[in-house]
Amino acid sequence: MKSRSNRLLHAWLAALALLSVYYLYRAVDYRFLHADRLGPSLLNKQLWYSCHALLALPVVFGAPLQFIPTLRQSAPRLHRAIGRAYVIGASGAALLAIYLGATIEYEGSRLSIVLTGGLWLFFTLVAWKAAVAKNFVAHRAFMIRSYAMALVLVWLRVMDDFQDYLFFYVQDEEMRDATREWASWVIPLIVVELWISWLPQVMRNKSVEPNPLRE
Repeated sequence: MKSRSNRLLHAWLAALALLSVYYLYRAVDYRFLHADRLGPSLLNKQLWYSCHALLALPVVFGAPLQFIPTLRQSAPRLHRAIGRAYVIGASGAALLAIYLGATIEYEGSRLSIVLTGGLWLFFTLVAWKAAVAKNFVAHRAFMIRSYAMALVLVWLRVMDDFQDYLFFYVQDEEMRDATREWASWVIPLIVVELWISWLPQVMRNKSVEPNPLRE
């Protein structure tokens, strides 16, 4: 049973990694390979978009490895090295996301992107602090939250590809873009909290608290 769950975990992480690489390529193609999308000058967006993309690399390639139990157990030094690279990359990318989001030309996307970057930075730093304090339960929970925010790139592009089905009720294109921006991080965060926090608390309460109807 355990080996089967490990295989499912590995398959899920591999799928996320492949999706991340594919949509990172799509994002690079959109931002860097078309005229007038990178920014007007080196210090006005161009450098910061480039740094954001480079800092995302250890996140895209390193994060899936961090959730493999056998790697943590058999190669703890490698696990910690990948973790440090993730924290540096995610923190830098999150800070740049906050800046780029606050100055993006699409007004309806600014608050959403800033909140995404802020939550990503917060979750990452708390996960790192918990690891230093050897609070590995909190470390794992906040790493999952951090990775969910890192995957906003994937969720946003998936929603864009299927927007005619997901947001058929929104006809205005700008309003649809803003809706995607919010949904790309709100929905994954709700799912993560449901999995690691809300449902366990509900199940724990059911097993611990007495049922007044039976007393």
